[in-house]
Amino acid sequence: MLIRVLVTLALLLACGLMLRTEWLGAEVARLYPPKGAFVALPGGRLHYREFQPSGESHGTVVLVHGASSNHADLLATLGPELGHYRIIALDRPGHGWSDRLEGAAMADPARQAAAITQALDRIAPERFVLVAHSLAGALSTRIALERPERLKGLVLLGGVTHPWPGGIAWYHHLATWPLIGPLFTRLVALPAANLMLDEGASSVFAPRAVTPGYLETGEIRLLLRPDDFQANSQDIAATLDFVTAQAPRYRELKVPVTAITGDSDAIVSPTIHSAAIAREAPQGRLILLPGVGHMPHHAAPEIVVEAIDQMVGPRSGLALN
Repeated sequence: MLIRVLVTLALLLACGLMLRTEWLGAEVARLYPPKGAFVALPGGRLHYREFQPSGESHGTVVLVHGASSNHADLLATLGPELGHYRIIALDRPGHGWSDRLEGAAMADPARQAAAITQALDRIAPERFVLVAHSLAGALSTRIALERPERLKGLVLLGGVTHPWPGGIAWYHHLATWPLIGPLFTRLVALPAANLMLDEGASSVFAPRAVTPGYLETGEIRLLLRPDDFQANSQDIAATLDFVTAQAPRYRELKVPVTAITGDSDAIVSPTIHSAAIAREAPQGRLILLPGVGHMPHHAAPEIVVEAIDQMVGPRSGLALN
């Protein structure tokens, strides 16, 4: 009898947690609706926001966000500083308001690079400076390797580019498992993530304080939707093997690469990633920010803009081409 009662209570608790998770996902979707436009691709649509320059255009800048995020993070801090550019900020497939396109297969950074390039070929046929944060370093370097004619340069912000020791957190592995993954995400991972958002933000900004209003302006709670969370874990799980295979190619890069990183970044090692690609890329450069963690675009947006300006070149060459 006792066992039957305990099983019943456990099932009721599980149902309650799953209902709570679904409600939370619907609520954050209501609070942060899509604000931009969509471009149709095979399998679905990618969401992006676009801003025209306030005066004479200096060119086009494309912003691509990292893990546990969406387009709003980079846009919130860099957008106000890039008023002299056409700005395009994308949601990667399966994040923000972009469809996953090819399902779990889209975790492959090469597939994400191909989808994003296909979208940009339609909405921004001109050459542009590509700015990528954290996990997006993997796909952005693939774009630079495969389509160098599209880029004026690549700016990496704490970018993931090389294999690292230690692998990934256990819960990202578990979230990707068939059958078990969706249950784990709804019953354990998302309820825990909802409680730990502030702590997570503190860890990526450390040792500096979190930018006031970051969770709101960055629309970070969109991650609390089950499909987004699983896509995020799939991306993280797929990246290690991808950069392990891709890293030997960085000496083939034909575009300027500026790697900007904080010397106190405990999320993505400045030595393993940023310093390495700056050394290996023929036109590589490293900018190390003292006392800064994993969010260099929040700590020093003016440094990021200066790096972009240098890639665009002298004023006589600023017109779009």
